[in-house]
Amino acid sequence: MKKALGLRGVLAGLFAVFALCLQAQGLKKFYDPNAKDYMFTREASAGFRLQSNGYTVFLQYGFIKNIYKTRLFQLEYTYHTFFKLKKQDSQPFFKDNGRNFFFGMQNQFHAIRFGYGVVRRIADKADRNGVRLSIAAFGGFSLGLLKPYYLELRYLSQDSTGIYVDIRREKYSEGNRDIFLNRDLIDEAAPIRYGLSEMEPVPGAYGKIALNFDWGRKDVFLKQLEAGVCFDIYYKRLPILLNDKNRMYMLGAYLSFQLGKRW
Repeated sequence: MKKALGLRGVLAGLFAVFALCLQAQGLKKFYDPNAKDYMFTREASAGFRLQSNGYTVFLQYGFIKNIYKTRLFQLEYTYHTFFKLKKQDSQPFFKDNGRNFFFGMQNQFHAIRFGYGVVRRIADKADRNGVRLSIAAFGGFSLGLLKPYYLELRYLSQDSTGIYVDIRREKYSEGNRDIFLNRDLIDEAAPIRYGLSEMEPVPGAYGKIALNFDWGRKDVFLKQLEAGVCFDIYYKRLPILLNDKNRMYMLGAYLSFQLGKRW
């Protein structure tokens, strides 16, 4: 009986010591200031996004909650375009070279977005190499800006000396529709500054979801590739193209690249 009690006591003591060692190792890992999972609380980055319906540049600031989740704020500028819409060659009347133009465009469309999102880790990368895979979801406010598209149009005018060509810079209207949609009477695109003072704001909302790939070798440097889809909706139809069914929403796939830093 004494031998049995003695053996049980030794085993109990060894188990207690082993448990305390495991607990101490766990606490050391949790509080270790050099542990990569807990040493960063903030991040900031900038990037470029190629979309199926335009281009975007953005700034991003994040709060790292833990190793699994980061909360982010984004500020974006997007120029929407239609890649199927090809520029037409200009035919300047009074000079050799001119500015090519988009035929059938009524307004150019820009958007400024401010949104909030969450990036949640799915799989971590290896200590030295590899890729961290996460899922990202964002949503927020989108301020669309319709900028009238100006062309230099040819009008035939007459005075006491005879008939001459008069070049006028105009945006689309019902009054000039026949000239605005006649390639032979379009001289060239007007300078980009025309229409800036006539921008019309169109408020709306947006959302996007994507897969995020982080392959930076050091966690202090952020280097990410993101692939996903983005959806914008506005309170009215967007009159961008003439002779086309304009909608109040935009849906596009995108691929983005960004660089930044954590601290």
